[in-house]
Amino acid sequence: MNDPIFYFEVIAVLTGILSVWLTRKENVILYPVGICSVSIWIYLCWIGDLFGQSIINLFFLLMNLYGWYNWQLKDDSQKLKIQIKNNNNSENLMVIIASIILSAIVFVVIIQFQKEDASLFYVILESIITGLNFTAMWLMAWKRIEHWYLWIIGDIMCIPLFVFKNYTLGVIQFAIFIVIAYQGLKDWKIKLQND
Repeated sequence: MNDPIFYFEVIAVLTGILSVWLTRKENVILYPVGICSVSIWIYLCWIGDLFGQSIINLFFLLMNLYGWYNWQLKDDSQKLKIQIKNNNNSENLMVIIASIILSAIVFVVIIQFQKEDASLFYVILESIITGLNFTAMWLMAWKRIEHWYLWIIGDIMCIPLFVFKNYTLGVIQFAIFIVIAYQGLKDWKIKLQND
């Protein structure tokens, strides 16, 4: 293939899959690998008129930097400060409210960038995915188990969006993300029980 976009997509997909796998393993190297992936996706989504996905990947870029820093913080005894934990009920309610509000804000922003013939269904879908992903990334930076649920839901929703835009490798990536996220959820629950 002589299409440079294809090669960018390959790199973005491979580094994205590696980043999620490293998250499952609770390996801080996930962050620089993730920075590579999301940087490419910012560009690919922008040129593909997936403005919400461009925005979320820009946020992912910033949160990768923040998470990279946050996951390395140590207390006075040199133990990592951020440990895997669950949200309580009020925190889960805040996650739901934040996801709804963020989805609405994203919709208001990205509808301004859409072409006249853009499908309203896909704009709404992209807004919901973006709102969920904002919240998931924040929870991931704090090692909250609930981030895995949001990733699974968001990844499932991304598949029709990326099919619509003919990002075939992106579709495969999200299918793999779902499997890794499910495994990560199980692994993190076991780690939490053992700690």
